[in-house]
Amino acid sequence: MDYEVLVVGGGPAGATSANFLVKEGIETCLIERNLEFNKPCGGGIPSAGLKDLELLDEIVKELKFNSIKKVTITPPFSEPIEVEFKNGEILIFNRLEFDSFLRQLAKKNGANIIEGELVSLEEGKIIKAIIKTKNGNIKTIHCKYLIGADGVNSRVCSLADINKPNYFWTISFQIPSTNELKTDCCEFWFGSSQASFFYSWVFPGCNYLSIGTGAEKVNILKSLINNFIKKRFSYLDISKIKFRAFKIPRWNKGSFHKKNIILCGDALGTVMPVSFEGIYYAMKSAQFASEAIKQKKLELYEKLWNDRFRRQFSIMKKFQDYMFGNDNRIEKWLNIHRNPHIQELAMALWLRKEKSKNLIPLYLKAFGSLISRIALTQVKINM
Repeated sequence: MDYEVLVVGGGPAGATSANFLVKEGIETCLIERNLEFNKPCGGGIPSAGLKDLELLDEIVKELKFNSIKKVTITPPFSEPIEVEFKNGEILIFNRLEFDSFLRQLAKKNGANIIEGELVSLEEGKIIKAIIKTKNGNIKTIHCKYLIGADGVNSRVCSLADINKPNYFWTISFQIPSTNELKTDCCEFWFGSSQASFFYSWVFPGCNYLSIGTGAEKVNILKSLINNFIKKRFSYLDISKIKFRAFKIPRWNKGSFHKKNIILCGDALGTVMPVSFEGIYYAMKSAQFASEAIKQKKLELYEKLWNDRFRRQFSIMKKFQDYMFGNDNRIEKWLNIHRNPHIQELAMALWLRKEKSKNLIPLYLKAFGSLISRIALTQVKINM
């Protein structure tokens, strides 16, 4: 079996790259190990992100989702900050349904979809990949380009000797919505008693709540989620909850490609620091990678990414490294967002996906001495 591109991984990054490629007439095969996998994830993506990818109209027509127009942010020591969206919304999807839709869209446009896993690969001008299908059959696929979109535990990275991204751990569960268990907003809770270098969350999906928290170390997840449940949902019986632990990439710019092997999404680590938003950025990485393949200029991939996102990712990573893990710093940073002007700047960057080059200087100006401390900390670290 010969293809111009083999995509390994059928999540948002892999399915999006396959769809962009086949729409350009590039013969593409996508392999996904488990087509029934429902990734532990809040499932939120701003509608502006899907509009940017020219997928909004089609997705909202075909899939169930919950539209959220408000968030509450709870600092470690003070009262919650409520932010109502003036423009835009967060759409909450079931990840199994969302990922499946994207794969079917790629298939409808001409991609070949195989349920199976990558066993081995031989690098070269023409890549030779050995695939084991769900039924146990062995297939050999030759391709000019291989896209690794197979997540934070990337098999492609292992086989191609490419460094995998660093990661945090999350623990989460879903529970049916009831009159007692209901919220009309996305909730973000900060504080080291229930999250470590992360935040805790409550995302309302269609007839369910996604609840979770995160940490740097897996061995403290259970105590953190128990603390959060006691704080936010004291009436829940923790003994009856089925938790799922999962890794989430920690952004630290790595190699976008190694010769004709390209990385996208979680395999590259494209999760925005501080907000930990991943779906939109995974899909944008896939779009940029596909454009580079189309033009047969793989160096274009990194350029497109840097032009659009490098500055924002870099600055937010500095924020994250300085503030997270210190409740007093997080408290000061979050409370600045009680100012409606700062809220508007944050929403323009995060919710509406407006171009960040003009907005970031305005956003940073609001933090004054806090920015100076971050800069000073970075200098000391680099020395």
